[in-house]
Amino acid sequence: MEIDWLEDFLALSAAGVFARAADARNISQSAFTRRIKNLEHWTGVPLFDRSVHPVELTAAGKAFKQTALDTVAALKQSKSDIRSLTRQEASVLDFVALHSLAISYFPEWLKRMSGHLGPLRTRLVAENFSGCAEAILSGSADFMLCFHHPSVPTIADGNRYPSVKIGKDRIIAVSGVDARGQALFRLEGEEEVPVLSYGPNTFLGRVAQVCLDRGGLTQRAAPIYENSMAEALKSACLVGLGVAFVPEAVVRRELQNGTLQKISAPEFEVSVDIKLYRSIERSRPELERFWMLAQNL
Repeated sequence: MEIDWLEDFLALSAAGVFARAADARNISQSAFTRRIKNLEHWTGVPLFDRSVHPVELTAAGKAFKQTALDTVAALKQSKSDIRSLTRQEASVLDFVALHSLAISYFPEWLKRMSGHLGPLRTRLVAENFSGCAEAILSGSADFMLCFHHPSVPTIADGNRYPSVKIGKDRIIAVSGVDARGQALFRLEGEEEVPVLSYGPNTFLGRVAQVCLDRGGLTQRAAPIYENSMAEALKSACLVGLGVAFVPEAVVRRELQNGTLQKISAPEFEVSVDIKLYRSIERSRPELERFWMLAQNL
């Protein structure tokens, strides 16, 4: 069965003359006649009475006509819907971002971008750094939002995967507080410091190690809890489990309301850039418009 056969059938039922119907379908009469016969072979019964001129529908043809009309209309509507869906999908910008940036930075930044570009259709997946890199390298995301620091290798091929700095943050040490609002832990002194860590192979874990090294705390740091997400370390810090090195934006609200306290000296802290990466192999008007604004905002 082919949709062309159904459209041929409807054309002949309207015209009543093979030559006229073939002309309306823009094919030769012989090809048109052959396709009508193919349809009748498929149904198993004659659909046209050829003993009269113009030809008329048989009883089976009359019964089949509404089915043909409905089927052709449904297929055309489905084709239109699918194409519309494809156009809508093309307008969606796919982002992958570190968990902490997905929560603490992306919404406000996207609001600023939308203020210049108008409403945007976006989809965001939160990942660890290796997951972010895999998404942009494999082409499953349009943009990657990650921290950048010279001490941590990122994507090396800046030609295929260009980036632009869109913000900055600072990695600071924070502690939970007691009933009087005093920090539960301090970095000064000689005692061991219970540290809430990310793991050595994560981006924030490596930057946190830079903080420890700068503060001469490496030997005194006692890792007691590990989680790759800054938000999870913040939660552990709030209940007093230990000290966390986190992006300042992640704990800004808690620092303001006094449920966490910053305990690191400025010289211990590490500034990090927030960068937007893209692959030049993915390109469409919506993506290029967004990229141009990100470079100039």
